Amino acid sequence: MYRFTRHTGRALTAVALITGMASACSDSPTPSKAPQSQRAASSTASPTAQPSSPSGREQLDKEARDLLNMTDRLESDEEGLVSSGSLAVPGENLDKTIKTGTALRVEVACAGEGTVTFTVASGTAKTAKRVDCTQPMTNGFDFTTAGPGLTIQADSPEEDRVGTAYMVSHIS
Repeated sequence: MYRFTRHTGRALTAVALITGMASACSDSPTPSKAPQSQRAASSTASPTAQPSSPSGREQLDKEARDLLNMTDRLESDEEGLVSSGSLAVPGENLDKTIKTGTALRVEVACAGEGTVTFTVASGTAKTAKRVDCTQPMTNGFDFTTAGPGLTIQADSPEEDRVGTAYMVSHIS
């Protein structure tokens, strides 16, 4: 009888250890030790605003590009297109291939919450356009370069909550 109890004790200990290790490695969440009333209160609390993730910023940039219909227009107007894309906020794009006196059409858009100020500069010529990102529309203006090259900048106090897009083409 002594041997039977001794072997049974070892077997039960082994089963308990294996069960403990298996439950420690499982993917199931551990039950909350907070009382039910605390769990209910925390689940009804309003979420706090988090800055947008890089994928969130990419989504906002895509929304801004969609406002400009960039995909369709890039395919149909390859010869007139000078430059296009999204800008980091704050950020800029410099195109050194544009010559002095070039007449251009600049179109800008943004998506998200806040405003973006787009600034286009060449030589002594400079134009700034403030865009409300909550309004789903494009903003365009004509611009003639006053020096070689063209710089497009984007700046916003809400840099984590806005996406940008721009398109520059020759005026025909």
